[in-house]
Amino acid sequence: MKLLFDEMLKNLASWCRILGIDSEFFSGRSDSYLLDYAEKHNLIFATRDIQLSLRCAKRGVRYIMIRSDRIEEQIAQVIQESGAEVSFPEKTRCARCNGELETTGKESIKGEVPQNVFEVHERFWRCRSCKRIYWEGGHWKNIRRIYSKVEQLLKAQS
Repeated sequence: MKLLFDEMLKNLASWCRILGIDSEFFSGRSDSYLLDYAEKHNLIFATRDIQLSLRCAKRGVRYIMIRSDRIEEQIAQVIQESGAEVSFPEKTRCARCNGELETTGKESIKGEVPQNVFEVHERFWRCRSCKRIYWEGGHWKNIRRIYSKVEQLLKAQS
């Protein structure tokens, strides 16, 4: 299960990546490029653009027409309509590049993160693709809060 998001949904693509959903996003590409890419790679195309969704339907590209402005409702809609499985927090993806994250030893990242982060945190992940390092910082509570709302929405809809 892999998704492609149009430029209007960059934030949603990042959230889906954090939750472990394989999500592509290209900045500055034409709608025609994105549609061709989705078709060639058999991706589900998420959009808010009505005209683009009509083009998807005409070409037989599976798509999700995102209706809400609220991120938790958008995530719930993607999960429900695509059948994507969330692997957060056990397995997540890089919010920047969509690469897979792997647990890394604390000593292996020494000097690559701020000293206070190194001293306070014990668990770190490194993106296999772009090498960006992640840890359970202050944003972790927000991620859990949003994901909790998504779970509530999904339960209410089932």
